[in-house]
Amino acid sequence: MKETQITVYDKQVYPTHSDEAENKFSGNLTFKNESIYITYKDQEQGITTVIKTRDNMVSIKRLGAMKGNLEFDSNKPHKTLYSTPYGDMEIEIVTNKCDIYFLTKGVKIYIEYKIMMQGEKVSDNIYLIVAN
Repeated sequence: MKETQITVYDKQVYPTHSDEAENKFSGNLTFKNESIYITYKDQEQGITTVIKTRDNMVSIKRLGAMKGNLEFDSNKPHKTLYSTPYGDMEIEIVTNKCDIYFLTKGVKIYIEYKIMMQGEKVSDNIYLIVAN
């Protein structure tokens, strides 16, 4: 395990508008067996995030003020219950692209996906994590 700087960029494109954000965190990067783990805490929001990669699949577990377990797999969609301060929502994640790149001192994860609710597309999304 090594301490690392983590940059998280995310963009959501909705039918009427789009949102994007970039945040930086201190966290940990661990290579264990055939998996990569990235862990960080958003102190402001009170959310701990654990990202695990294996075989070109990525899972993101959030604990704290927002709870959720998101899975990104280009081969199949993933349904999950996503808890927010406003209540629980059942969503389906359809992953278009999930790439993991090894850097000299870390890793980069690039994900393109859409969020579906009740069979309707809510948004197109990009999620980029760089830990180095």
